[in-house]
Amino acid sequence: MLGIIDGALYDTVEGYRFEVRADHEMGLMEGLTDDQKPIIYLKESVNRALERGDGRARMTAAHEFGHLYMHCGAPTFRAFSTRYDPLYDPERQADIFAAAFLMPERGFRRCKTLIEAMNTFGVSRNAATCRARKLNHRFEDFGPAEASKKKKGTRKSKSP
Repeated sequence: MLGIIDGALYDTVEGYRFEVRADHEMGLMEGLTDDQKPIIYLKESVNRALERGDGRARMTAAHEFGHLYMHCGAPTFRAFSTRYDPLYDPERQADIFAAAFLMPERGFRRCKTLIEAMNTFGVSRNAATCRARKLNHRFEDFGPAEASKKKKGTRKSKSP
C-alpha cells in the first residue's frame, strides 16, 4: 500500500504529493486528502504502522487513496446528515473503495476462515469481518461468541 501512495501515484496523478505529518499536527485525524491539490497526508504514527504492514494503517491509506481516486479535482458534496443516502457520503465511498481495493471480492470469497482473510489481505479482524458481512460471505470458522451462540441454539434439552 505504501508503494502506491508513496510511489505509483506520482506517475498517474498530475501534481500528486504525499506528506507525512507529525501526530500533533494531525490531531485526531489519521489521514487527510486534499483532493483539490492533490495531496495525501498521513499521521507519522500511521505511516510507521503502514511500513510495518499494520492492517488498520493499510485501511487508512487505502481510504485516503480512495478519496484521491474518486474525488480528485471534483467538488465533493459532503453529506453528513442521515437524511441523505450514505452512498453519497464521500467518507462512506472511501471506506467502500478501501475495502474493495484491499480485499477484492473474488479472492476474498476463496478464504475459508477469518484468519486466512486477515493474513491473505493484510487487514484487521474488523476490516475482514465488515467485508465478509458486505459480501454476505460466511467463513467456515466462527469466533468464540458466534460458536457458543450456535451451540446454544442447536443443543437439545434432556428428557427426564
